[in-house]
Amino acid sequence: MPLFRTPSKGPPPTLPTATTPDDAQPLNGSRPRRTWLTNGCIRTTVTLLVLAAYFSWARPWKSHHDTPAEPELPQGLWDLPRPTYGGDVHPEDVTAEGVLRAPPLGVPRSLTNKWAQYSPWHALDKYRDPPAGCNITQVNILQRHGARYPNAEDGEVYATGVEHLSSAEKFRDKRLKFLKEYEYQLGADDLVPFGAAQTFEAGQLAFKRYAHLVNTTQIPFVRAAGAPRVISTATNWTVGFAAASHQRYQPYLNVIISEEYNNTLNNDCPNAGNGTRETGIWVSHFAPPIAKRLLKGAPGAALTNTDVFGLLAMCPFESVALETMSPFCSMFSQDDFRAFEYYGDLEKYYRTGYGEKLGPIQGVGYVNELLARLIGRPVEDRTTHNASLEFPLDRVLYADFTHENLMVAVYAAMGLFNTSTPLDPRRLPAPDYPNGRTWVASRMVPFSARMVTERLSCVRESGGRVGEGAYVRVLVNDEVQPLEFCGGKEGLCELERFVESQGYARRSGGGDFDQCYS
Repeated sequence: MPLFRTPSKGPPPTLPTATTPDDAQPLNGSRPRRTWLTNGCIRTTVTLLVLAAYFSWARPWKSHHDTPAEPELPQGLWDLPRPTYGGDVHPEDVTAEGVLRAPPLGVPRSLTNKWAQYSPWHALDKYRDPPAGCNITQVNILQRHGARYPNAEDGEVYATGVEHLSSAEKFRDKRLKFLKEYEYQLGADDLVPFGAAQTFEAGQLAFKRYAHLVNTTQIPFVRAAGAPRVISTATNWTVGFAAASHQRYQPYLNVIISEEYNNTLNNDCPNAGNGTRETGIWVSHFAPPIAKRLLKGAPGAALTNTDVFGLLAMCPFESVALETMSPFCSMFSQDDFRAFEYYGDLEKYYRTGYGEKLGPIQGVGYVNELLARLIGRPVEDRTTHNASLEFPLDRVLYADFTHENLMVAVYAAMGLFNTSTPLDPRRLPAPDYPNGRTWVASRMVPFSARMVTERLSCVRESGGRVGEGAYVRVLVNDEVQPLEFCGGKEGLCELERFVESQGYARRSGGGDFDQCYS
């Protein structure tokens, strides 16, 4: 189970509590009184006990499944090129001192990076301090939930694919022999323990990086979309933040926004496409050769294109659940996973990205809330902002938790990751895909992805290239974005020019929102 699986409806609990999401925000908008001890030593001890319980619970589960821990793919009987997954340590693996990292999966990064939106979070660059003469004055974090089980509908598809392949008369390839006694045991929808650890880590990193902004009167303001895995993610983040501060600063989940209604932290547009046409075209191209190859090693089985995709998806989902490389991973080649990755890129592009006319409008509400925070003025939005909910404008650190489809819509509404050529659902853009590409789901929205918008105050320094004034910098998974759309230099845009560049959001989509429901 995750570190904390129940929503926080007041100050951060030392143990899970059973409450309802509607209690998350006090009716009078004020912060609830603390009615129990918050002694730092007690809070730290409880946190460590919870972590110890998690690791003691996860160890026997992983041992029971007896999957190979070495990041090495066994040589099969098929005449296939062997994937060249390297296991070397990347510079971004080194984080702030004292941060408790999420446990390693034992899977090479060159494989996990081909899991599209199911990739674990990884820093795309080493975090860069602002230029000389610039100080951060406000931080806005938009973060996806951590690693999870498949959603219920997809899990049924994956289980069916496993069942179809397991029905073979015999297994000629040793990589498939585990299927003789295999049972599908993945849960549905919820965070896996690894996902909880990811977001605990993210909370620690946020404090380490932005501690200078926080004091007893400036505690992060935290919101979450209403799905349980998003609520759990937000709660784990607050616990990680508090732990990194040695319990001096204890943020809690201030507002939970129901997903039953329009919500700036959840995409919704009934009339929008969902990318199934384009992904269907692509799977019909790449899956048949894989199915044919699999069936050579499993005579008597019958596989559809959908089955092939589901079997590929078992690799990331079972790996993050078991925290070791799933045996399903060794069934496929590097080219197979490259095709799987492109499927995810297509789905995001044609669902809430630039490839769907009504994709960007689904991120406009959040962009308008971001603009309001940056300039300190009330939100002006005619899409999904709920003015009845608490929305302070005087905080220096905001953390919002959401889903990947909403994050993609926000990117598209803002103008990030724009590509001049639409993605072709009939072929890979290049043999070495995704090298040199802009739109790559594993880089934009992996599990626990985060977009951080920093507001900076700069003074002119001798010989400096940054003038005096207020600026904006946007980082996605620690990589500074160029912000060409507002004349960005060294990743910085003048605040005024950044706001002006967001004309689509400031016009509330110019009528696109109405088309979602007309």
